[in-house]
Amino acid sequence: MNKKNNKLGDKKKFQIVLVDYDRSAKGLEGYLKSSKMSWPAIKLDQKKSVSKLTSLGDTGFIPNIVLLKPDGTMVSNKRNEVIKKLSELSGS
Repeated sequence: MNKKNNKLGDKKKFQIVLVDYDRSAKGLEGYLKSSKMSWPAIKLDQKKSVSKLTSLGDTGFIPNIVLLKPDGTMVSNKRNEVIKKLSELSGS
């Protein structure tokens, strides 16, 4: 996913956001470093302020990812849909 996101560069008209469920800041920091993600993450303690984004829908994946339009409108909060849309947009 990171490669597809990077491939789009400035042409993308959306933002991927990681919804983190790590219990500690160190857990999130470790994950972000190892995955070399190029998108923002919502920390566990910020979830209440963005509760719509943190809904797992029917995916059950933790952590979850969401796809947002530039105006903040949610495209999807279902992991498989986000991956599919990213593949379509990046042409891979």
